[in-house]
Amino acid sequence: MKREALFRTRGARREPWQLAAAAVAVGVASAGVAVALRSGVHGLFGALEPLRQEWWGMLLLPAAGAMLGVFIIRVLFREPGGHGVPAVLEAVTRKAGHMRRRSIVSRLLGSLVNVALGGSAGLEGPIVYSAAAVGSTLASSMRVAERQRVLLLACGVAGGIGAIFNAPLTGMIFAMEVVLAEWTLGALLPIAVSATVATEIGRYAMSSEGAFRVDAVMEWGGIDLAASAVLGACAGLLSVALVVMIFAAERFTRRLKVGFLTSKLGVVAGLGGLCVGLLGLIEPGAIGEGYEAVSAALSGEMVAGGALLLFLLIKLLATTITLGSNSPGGIFAPSLVLGALLGYGFGGLLHWIMPEMGFATPAFFALAAMAGLISGSMQAPFTGIMLALETTNGWTGTLPLILVSVLSVLVSRTFLRHSFYTWELAERGELMRPGSDSRILSEMHAGEMMDAESVTIQSGQSLDDLARLLPTTVRNHFAVIDAQQKLLGMLDLTALRGVIFDEPLRRVTPVDTVMDAQVAAIPESQDLLGAMEVFEASGAWVLPVVDADGRFLGTLSKSTLFDRYRTELIVQTADHRV
Repeated sequence: MKREALFRTRGARREPWQLAAAAVAVGVASAGVAVALRSGVHGLFGALEPLRQEWWGMLLLPAAGAMLGVFIIRVLFREPGGHGVPAVLEAVTRKAGHMRRRSIVSRLLGSLVNVALGGSAGLEGPIVYSAAAVGSTLASSMRVAERQRVLLLACGVAGGIGAIFNAPLTGMIFAMEVVLAEWTLGALLPIAVSATVATEIGRYAMSSEGAFRVDAVMEWGGIDLAASAVLGACAGLLSVALVVMIFAAERFTRRLKVGFLTSKLGVVAGLGGLCVGLLGLIEPGAIGEGYEAVSAALSGEMVAGGALLLFLLIKLLATTITLGSNSPGGIFAPSLVLGALLGYGFGGLLHWIMPEMGFATPAFFALAAMAGLISGSMQAPFTGIMLALETTNGWTGTLPLILVSVLSVLVSRTFLRHSFYTWELAERGELMRPGSDSRILSEMHAGEMMDAESVTIQSGQSLDDLARLLPTTVRNHFAVIDAQQKLLGMLDLTALRGVIFDEPLRRVTPVDTVMDAQVAAIPESQDLLGAMEVFEASGAWVLPVVDADGRFLGTLSKSTLFDRYRTELIVQTADHRV
């Protein structure tokens, strides 16, 4: 083909343009969800401020929000509890991108009331869940293939994050680093379109400013880079403490949810909200998103000292109780607040211990630690770096942010096997990432992978009958079946060499007496991940495949399995063209 003709052929491909057009629609819809959630939370939180001025209001509002949020999600919409991001990852890795339509509204309403009434949580969890459901629903209405549905789900995530934080790059990176866990051009293009469209709509509807006000000077030098290495380790330890405490609280509250009243009606979450209200009486800044504290830290308006440390501890406890009781919300906002408090205190301590060294302002270290806490808790350094940079416009501090984020992730991975988002699925063995062994093997089933040829012999026949079959096949393994085709055992020709060539002996030897009646059989519906476990346990090279009634269907050999695995690996790890 001439180069000119090849160029015209490639230029005529409509799929990327169709996917980009679909991404525009997803971006518009996800922006609408983000605007509704952020505006609703901020509006309702401000409207309830007079009630929080009363001690009983500060005490009871978080409890009411937690109970109402759980009731909305668990009873009205019959959805699972929690912050929702693991459910999105499960939809991507196990459900071909399918999410229910009601998921668009359920987490949005539940998180709105929980955070607005004082729950110590963020909005990224619910917006990821709702916006992902937007992408999945639009993809289903367009009747696209599985790959495109998953991409449009990720487009919804990127659009929702971009719009709600005014951070399009963060939305793109989060969708690819956390949700898809892959970096390909085919995925990047529609995700970038969706994030751009959604963020612009979000800016028009809410504001074009970053999420935080930054007034302090962010200049830094070489000595600050060295200090950032220590801060990165501290941020990693705090992120580990945050994740461990939340999971410990989840395990504790799970034991209390033994009936309809304590689980679906949110009594446990309400008790947790009551504890958050008590903490709010001590430190009012610990309730809600807490972005006022971040703005104060980035503007240099805080005072480093014992009160700051107490604030950090109370915010850590409030977040642990809120998310640990499965009240709806996300971990972004608490991580940003904790990072700002940690970094500001760290910077203040440096100035107090070594005032002559000329360290950067505490606000600078607050910004760096924000990136570190996000990176460590999610084990996603790119997302942490970009979120801190975009929401603060602190681009002059890029290098220290990178150092803090990377070291925080290294510390986090030293102590935690998985991130906050992936822990639940990974521990259940259901985190199937693109191109991974688990993902590939779980998508193929034994009934689809059987060897091209299999040979059977009826029960009661002799080895002489088996010998007459040998010239007609190259197989070394034979299934012994009864009149109903049910598997009775397997014959391995290599194990029969001592008798198969002895004509008098093989004439009087029934196959039933020399077959392996204890052979492990693989159900036809078994995925190859489970089949591999059977192969490893049995030590066999060829195993029979049976249906639900035990009838023999064929054989599966390791050589066939490995060949199909290699082919599928090439397909899944290639750069997908859309």
